[in-house]
Amino acid sequence: MRTFLLGALPCLLLAQAPPLSFDDILQRAQTSPGQYRVEALLAERHRALSGTQGFLREGPSMGLTAGPRTNSATPTTTDQSVDLDLPLFLSPATRHRLEEALGQANPALREAAKIEARFRLRQAYLDAWLAERLLQLREADITTVQAWLKAAQARLEAGADPGFQVSLVEGEVLRAQADLDESRRQRLNAWASLRAMADVPISPVPLADPGDAQVLPSDGLQARFEDGALRQAIQSRLNLEQQALRHQEALATSRWSLRGSYAKEGEERIGKIGLAYRFSRPGEGRAIHRETEATLQAAKRELEIALLELDARFQSAWTRLRTAPPPTLFKGFDRSLKAVSLRLSEGKERPSEALPIRRQLLEAQAASYRRLQAAHLLSAELQALTSEVNP
Repeated sequence: MRTFLLGALPCLLLAQAPPLSFDDILQRAQTSPGQYRVEALLAERHRALSGTQGFLREGPSMGLTAGPRTNSATPTTTDQSVDLDLPLFLSPATRHRLEEALGQANPALREAAKIEARFRLRQAYLDAWLAERLLQLREADITTVQAWLKAAQARLEAGADPGFQVSLVEGEVLRAQADLDESRRQRLNAWASLRAMADVPISPVPLADPGDAQVLPSDGLQARFEDGALRQAIQSRLNLEQQALRHQEALATSRWSLRGSYAKEGEERIGKIGLAYRFSRPGEGRAIHRETEATLQAAKRELEIALLELDARFQSAWTRLRTAPPPTLFKGFDRSLKAVSLRLSEGKERPSEALPIRRQLLEAQAASYRRLQAAHLLSAELQALTSEVNP
């Protein structure tokens, strides 16, 4: 008995647990792939920058050699030598520009990735909440039509209605069951999307209502968007890519190296220092320049398109904010459906008359849920588009 109670305790605690709110889910959020990609990009640029510190194109290389020297007149001795090669990077201005671009892009790209990840999590939460509410609506609906079927069968047996009235309700039961199965599938898919972004239970659990949608004032939104983190991140990314490509070009065209050696040959000590120059192959410099320019134009065009898409995204959200009416809940669903059920049971309505009314009530209730979700999504998207970079 004690073992049974201990095994049932987690189920009881889960059943009594309050619904998950968005703040609860936010605390369980996982790092998004976009945030990891930003970290990888910044790490790559830092690596390229650190490789050219101290006027060096790359790390110095050192060679050690040693070998015996034999002579019939003298005892055997060992010759030793140390060779040092320091590839020079004689473009400090290029490196400095990359360092400045990286310093500006570092906070902007990280903040933009964080904002976008939070918005996607909010969207997944709202999708899962809507799927849960629609599933509850369909579960209640299947109970309603099954009760109507019993009422129609009773009226048929009493001779009050013809047989096709029962057939209409039977068909509606089949349709309601199909809608219920589809709602269950959609909820599982929405929960899987949410679970991919946050550490939530495997099986769907109740979600708290998002509450009233926050209404953002339209005044000043355009200026806040232009100064927002998402837009600044694209501009900083373009500058970073430009400077990184120039830095790579300067690395590829660096030719000079500083070389030195120190050798011990018998009783002699020899030290040397000098410069080395690597000659390029015919056409190599022009090919490197063409490759850099083409890659630069491609990156510039891609980021310009991303900026245009972001602008269009803001304009669409701003237009919806100014034109869409505020969401209103459909409060008459339960009362109206009970009234129709009562008239049906009392014989004042026939199934052929009640079923279309029921469908309209269902569509109105589902539209009310969808309208509330859309209002929350609009508010979340505008907040993301107008969020600024934290200092």
